[in-house]
Amino acid sequence: MRVDDLLLRMRAVFTPEQVEVLTELIKFMDQLVKATDFLEVKEAINSLTDVVRELALTQKKTEEELRELKEVQKITEQKVAELAEAQKRTEEELKRLSEAQKITEQKVAELAEAQKRTEEELKRLSEAQKITEQKVAELAEAQKRTEEELREYKKITEQRFAELASEVRKTQEILQDMLIAQREMNKKLGGIDQTMGYMLENEAYRHLPAYLEKHLGIKVISRIIREEIGGKEINLLAEGVRNGTKVLIVGEAKSRLSIGPERARDVFEEVEDKIRTVLERFVEYTPEQVLPVIVTHFASKAFLEEAQKQGYIVVQSFEW
Repeated sequence: MRVDDLLLRMRAVFTPEQVEVLTELIKFMDQLVKATDFLEVKEAINSLTDVVRELALTQKKTEEELRELKEVQKITEQKVAELAEAQKRTEEELKRLSEAQKITEQKVAELAEAQKRTEEELKRLSEAQKITEQKVAELAEAQKRTEEELREYKKITEQRFAELASEVRKTQEILQDMLIAQREMNKKLGGIDQTMGYMLENEAYRHLPAYLEKHLGIKVISRIIREEIGGKEINLLAEGVRNGTKVLIVGEAKSRLSIGPERARDVFEEVEDKIRTVLERFVEYTPEQVLPVIVTHFASKAFLEEAQKQGYIVVQSFEW
């Protein structure tokens, strides 16, 4: 086999560095074959054997490193794929951020416009504040004038009140004199009213029995009297008979009863209170046996209607 053919085959198997070393070795061997000294040839062959052994070990390490490089290459390719995916996500995120940036820029533009309007509004408010401060100053001055006027008015008012107090005292003295005179008049009128009441009662003592028997079929069987029972003055008190049943006549005398239903109930309550007191003495009578009677010189139509509803006998003096 020629040297050139051998070199071609080595280039197909070994790396360029190894081929280069083997080429030098073959050239060296070629020179050794030409040598005449056998011992030198033998030593050269031993050296060549060591070199070939080292080359074999180197080749084995190279193959192992190639396998490791293949594994590393696989990992690298996987990492590259992961990086490509990450790059894709990054590009998508950048796209989203770009859109967000556009929106942010729009918002910033809007905020800038709003800020501009705010500044204009603040400027307007500043002008309004100046006007307000001027108005406040004017109001303070007006308040000062008002306080001065009020102090002056207070002086005048106090003087007027002093004069009015003097007039009031004089008026009170006059009213006190009138009140005393009114009390005297009331005493006199009370005496007259009481006298007229007694006169009405006295007439009732004489005329009521005949009226009751004639108009209501009630026969009075005892003298009609005025009696104080339980601290209450009973104007008319007598016993009678109606339809064969004994009845107790309890009456009240009023000079004039031109009143409506509300005040009429006050009169009825007064009579009812006296009836309860009378029944505490006349225990033989029941409330159903009591005939409530009211005598008067005049009673209004409203009073008469209310009395009829309540079951009262009302007798006017012109009727007997």
